[in-house]
Amino acid sequence: MKLLLLIILCCGQIVLSQEKRSIGGRITDDLGSPVSGASVMEKLNPKNGTITDFDGSFILQLDENSKELEISSTGFKSKVVAVEGTIVNVSLEQNENELKEVTIKGFGSLASRARVRLQSIQSLPETTVAVNAQTIEANGINNIQTFTSQISNVTFNQAQQPGVNFLTVRGISQIRNGESPVAVVIDGMTLPDASAMNMSLYDLELLEFVKGPQGTLYGKNAIAGAINITTKDPTNKYKNKITLSTGNGGLLGARFSSSGPLAKNKFYYSVSGGYKSFDGLINNTFLNKKVDFSKEYNIRAKLKYVFNLQWSATFVQDNFKIKAGGNYYVTKTDIFNASIPPLADNDYSHEPFGDIMGDSQLSNSLSSLKIEGNLSKVRFQSVTSFNATKRYYIGENDYSQYAFSKVSQDSDSDTFSQEFRLTSKDSKDSKFNYTVGTLFQNSKRYLNTSTFLNKTFYEGGYTDASAANAKYDTKPLVGNNDDNTIRTIAAFVFGDYKITSKLTASAGVRADNDQLENKAHISHTFSKTNITVWQPKLSLAYQFSETVLGYVNYGKGYRSGGFNSAKTIKFEKEYQPEFTNNYEIGIKTSFWNNRIIFNNAFYQIDFKNQQQYTFIPLTPSVLGIYNLDKVKISGFESEIKFKATNNLDFFAGLGFNNGKIEKGSYNQLTNAAAFDYKTYKTIDISGNTSPYTIKNTLQVGGNANFALSEKSTLGFYVNADHRGEQFWDSREQYKQEPFTLVNARVNLNLSHFGLTLWANNIFNTKYNPEFFPTAEFGFNNLRFPSTPCTLGLDLSYKF
Repeated sequence: MKLLLLIILCCGQIVLSQEKRSIGGRITDDLGSPVSGASVMEKLNPKNGTITDFDGSFILQLDENSKELEISSTGFKSKVVAVEGTIVNVSLEQNENELKEVTIKGFGSLASRARVRLQSIQSLPETTVAVNAQTIEANGINNIQTFTSQISNVTFNQAQQPGVNFLTVRGISQIRNGESPVAVVIDGMTLPDASAMNMSLYDLELLEFVKGPQGTLYGKNAIAGAINITTKDPTNKYKNKITLSTGNGGLLGARFSSSGPLAKNKFYYSVSGGYKSFDGLINNTFLNKKVDFSKEYNIRAKLKYVFNLQWSATFVQDNFKIKAGGNYYVTKTDIFNASIPPLADNDYSHEPFGDIMGDSQLSNSLSSLKIEGNLSKVRFQSVTSFNATKRYYIGENDYSQYAFSKVSQDSDSDTFSQEFRLTSKDSKDSKFNYTVGTLFQNSKRYLNTSTFLNKTFYEGGYTDASAANAKYDTKPLVGNNDDNTIRTIAAFVFGDYKITSKLTASAGVRADNDQLENKAHISHTFSKTNITVWQPKLSLAYQFSETVLGYVNYGKGYRSGGFNSAKTIKFEKEYQPEFTNNYEIGIKTSFWNNRIIFNNAFYQIDFKNQQQYTFIPLTPSVLGIYNLDKVKISGFESEIKFKATNNLDFFAGLGFNNGKIEKGSYNQLTNAAAFDYKTYKTIDISGNTSPYTIKNTLQVGGNANFALSEKSTLGFYVNADHRGEQFWDSREQYKQEPFTLVNARVNLNLSHFGLTLWANNIFNTKYNPEFFPTAEFGFNNLRFPSTPCTLGLDLSYKF
């Protein structure tokens, strides 16, 4: 009898245990953006509920007989949905009446992925700027340049051709033919080639810029920060959008995007492709042709398969190709007229006038597979990727109306990466959270720079340099012709420990082993080096109140070194890796029901072996990188957002930088006018301002949005981006004077239709994206012209 009773009790327990089931899903708004903090409750048992995380996701245990969920969130209409299967994805509609009842709604909390785990930006001890999908669309953010124009102490310029970028963060700049100072991460995968930063940005969920060294989690070349790009996940219901664009300079564009389920709640797809052509606005006065023309093609396809509530796999194929003008630098009006001084750094009086029409191409193909899921106490993530980048140009070499020579460059890279991560699951009770991981990366790179001489001039007695009689040799003189291989094996760990309810300590370290090999085909030499670098990161954060966070942190930054084609008096065969010690103290605050967000930070950066670009103007030229021994940059940043009303908000960012070369020298050619590239003198440049360090920046802007009806809105956006003085060279001979760029947009949304009027550089401000001091080489200085005012119209239809 007792045995029978025991069996009945055990069976009853099994039955009871089977009466519970797990369901999960994602809550989004009508635009497909995640709704964080939404309440998800069992309809028949309101005590059983949960809230969505920053990604809009949830998991909930339900009784077997429970058939409905009730979803609610401030500003949205509550919704009761049927539970069919184990995955429930819900789209909420905005409740205009409820929004009107709230006096003024403060800024919503944005999630940061800076430390891999999702974390509120205001609770993160890092200087971070992030924008969500709604802000991205309203502000017209369609590339990294338009994003950085809203961030203090960050600038992005393009010169020469697409793919030659100069991203500068707190005085740490991109080096020509070198590594980026910032890690660019797309859906957890780091772009290995800085040229790919020219890609168009579209179908985005979140954009985030994290300043300061981020190498502990993102690896080498995150010496100045990281850009996290999160694209929109495929949706569980069909969504399509068509956009047509037109503008001045012959701008024409079209984009189509589609997303939906291949198998409901199981297998999803999204695809987005675009085409854009631009005739140009900058005129070559000698050829009477526009030189800044471009055509761009891009496509991204994403497939996501959900195995169960815990595991999923996502495959992404992302390609773009740009065909454009290139190398249209400007020099003085007649390079043979000695009475005309070298081009001044503030001389914008004329446009390009070279005899060669430059052409360039940039293409990138990124394939990635991400598998992620939950284990018992950790979240596992595997990211496998292959990236191929090709960059090419051919164009002017003397930049004048005379026909002396033209130059070409090939820069290609193929990179395979495999990364594994384990991240602890967050909970209210856990005091310790961590991330551990490992990375293998193999990158093959090729660089070739060639010069094609005008045979009519060089073989005809040096008398006829006219463009009409030019005949360029088909066999070039090669200045750089190198194969480089970089193999990296890395391991990292990072953790947060809550010492008290208010005090949190964070610490982590990464070890990178880089093996570099160089094959210089001109000199027939082979070089290799091996380096192991430790990148520690420490921080201490104190939550003074729910709305005030103070923090201090330290991090070591690392940008890898490499090999030049040959040793010259300007640079060694091998240039050294760049290291920084970064110290930062900051405070993050919010006031007035989160209507004001005010964040400030002070920092100091101590450099060792800061990398700089130069060249030797032989025929052909030899390009190279050299190092400055010690550089120090100190600065301050302040970011503020203010929501004046439910329809109007403002933002502003202010930054100051003071960069000094503490120890450094420069080998200056002294007889280059006589084609003597071996005679030089060494100049002590200690105490000078470090090149590319912008002394101050100021960004101000505002958004105004008004409801015309339940499904119609009218929005206005304006942004002013002010940049202070910066020096182009370590000798402080040439500089960029302060300037301001103003952009604006008007967005009209009528149910399924959208109309946008936009304008960039409204006041047609002229400045130098790049200035080349070349008078030392017996040449004339060069500047790259800025893009004039561009105007356009976008028309979209969603269905």
